[in-house]
Amino acid sequence: MRRFYRESEDRGNHHRMQQYTELTAWITRLQDQSGTRRQTYFTPDYTDCQTYSSSIAHYRKEFAAMVGLPRLTSSHEETAIEPLEEAAYELIGEDELGEIYRVTIPVREGLHAYGLLMRPTGKGPFPLVISQHGGQGIPEMTAGFFDSANYNDMSRRIVQRGVAVFAPQLLLWETGRFGPVFDRKQIDVQLKQLGSSITALELFKIQRSLDHLLERPDIDAKRVGMVGLSYGGFYTLFATALDPRIGVAVSSCFVNDRFTHGRSDWTWHNSGNMFLDAEVCGLICPRPLYIEGGSRDELFGIQGFVEESRRGRVHYDRLVIGDRFKAVVFDGAHEFNPQDEPINFLMKYL
Repeated sequence: MRRFYRESEDRGNHHRMQQYTELTAWITRLQDQSGTRRQTYFTPDYTDCQTYSSSIAHYRKEFAAMVGLPRLTSSHEETAIEPLEEAAYELIGEDELGEIYRVTIPVREGLHAYGLLMRPTGKGPFPLVISQHGGQGIPEMTAGFFDSANYNDMSRRIVQRGVAVFAPQLLLWETGRFGPVFDRKQIDVQLKQLGSSITALELFKIQRSLDHLLERPDIDAKRVGMVGLSYGGFYTLFATALDPRIGVAVSSCFVNDRFTHGRSDWTWHNSGNMFLDAEVCGLICPRPLYIEGGSRDELFGIQGFVEESRRGRVHYDRLVIGDRFKAVVFDGAHEFNPQDEPINFLMKYL
């Protein structure tokens, strides 16, 4: 009778535990070293604001390449794609603040951006602010068309200041409730396999929307800002870093330690050694930037916000323009600050 070696199923478990322990320790070491790598990599010229802006131009291109934007288009600074067709504006209502339109904007063959345009009463030209919703959200939430838990009337508070607001739709809506069911991670995988990403596609839509909106005679193309909550704070940070036309930004409840609070669609090859949140802030500098975190944020630890915002501030302090950077911990949860400070900052520089 043939006899073969046998053992209990857990006999080799300690080897697998060693494999896991070694791997996690190795990743931790690489993460610990990445701060030095980013400091070595991201070395702008802090002589003055103009020199600084020139010195980060190549970093902006590398940042765009990292997220996959060149797969869709050249950077706006080099080549603007000609509009394929006219944007479609549907007037859906008027109230005491002005007119409200649903807007469909062509971005590429077969691709359109959708959003709401809230235009104040009067002739203009009006400053323009992009108001970006977060996860599970839609533009109608930021506009206060119905109750929402954490936007705190973000868009209308800006329109009340005499500013036009464009609120774009991202592929982030609550499926079933606001639109079809989709798998964002799988779509991101598919786009990354083709040299792009879901982030790149949505940033491209924001840029193309600006191309159209800034041609309107009632919009002041030299006075553009962006605000956003959570995922919207992410897109605010990244869109402003990529597009110098956005002159001031307010990013709420996003900036943090990305090694602790990371997601697949916030992550690209080698990003930890090149661009984490503080370096993205550096691509916005010397333009004014306001970032905030809620003291009771149930999703992102506030200590990570404090530490990363301290690193982001360095770029402004070295240029002696610290007044253009605000990092605020407000009394609140994962929500857009209900107090006026972020809107006041926006208006000051808009």
